[in-house]
Amino acid sequence: MFTLCKRIVILFLIPFILGSCATTQDSSKVEEIKADFLRVGVTPNYPPIIFRRNKQIVGVEADLARRLGKELNRPVQFIELSWDEQIPALLSGRTDIIMSGMSMTQARRVRINFTDYYIKSGLMAMIRLEDASRFTSAESILQTSSNIGVVAGTTSDVFVRMNFPNVLRIVPLTKAGDAPPLLKNRSIDVFVHDAPSIMWLASEYEADLLGIWETFNEEYIAWGVRRDDRDFLMNVNSILGKWKEDGTLNEILFKWLPSQYLHRFM
Repeated sequence: MFTLCKRIVILFLIPFILGSCATTQDSSKVEEIKADFLRVGVTPNYPPIIFRRNKQIVGVEADLARRLGKELNRPVQFIELSWDEQIPALLSGRTDIIMSGMSMTQARRVRINFTDYYIKSGLMAMIRLEDASRFTSAESILQTSSNIGVVAGTTSDVFVRMNFPNVLRIVPLTKAGDAPPLLKNRSIDVFVHDAPSIMWLASEYEADLLGIWETFNEEYIAWGVRRDDRDFLMNVNSILGKWKEDGTLNEILFKWLPSQYLHRFM
């Protein structure tokens, strides 16, 4: 009788034991889903698009990345990389998306896909204020035989090498923030970079430096994703399209960029 009772008790408890195990497994899966980070590749040296301030990553792309994470229900993890690491990191699966002021180019399209662009841009020049009479237009800068600073590996680097026939020397820089002191100490005479950055730096150093408000070309800034992530690409484009319609995108852009820039390029 005692043995029979033990068997009955054991049989009665089995469903509860199994149910307990299943609950533990499900909880583990929930935690795994919650920890599905959106890994965003950034090179935070490009104010006001993406940069560091008070040890925090801030700027247009930082705000857009955090909004995107909320839309996708995925916490954002910024992965800091040098510029030349961005595409290799994306392709190897270390990041899910590049949100770092990347211009859409045919060369990059060979390796990655781009989302729809979120803002138009172009390359501009920054000079010393005292050289305003020497450099009066974008054309006068194109013909200069001076030292030109560019951020190495960017579209400005390629553009200057292809379109400045008389340049004395091309000086590669690590980041845009290196340009103002080099201009002031005459190590370079002109700095060529993306329009948002030129506007930001010229404003920050307005006592000494001046932006030439003509663009050399037209570029489009977007986000890079892997070519096989088609569902992800469609999802992100859908969210971006919604932001363009409901004013979310404009709200973030006007927070960081001067209105004269936005009215010109949007």
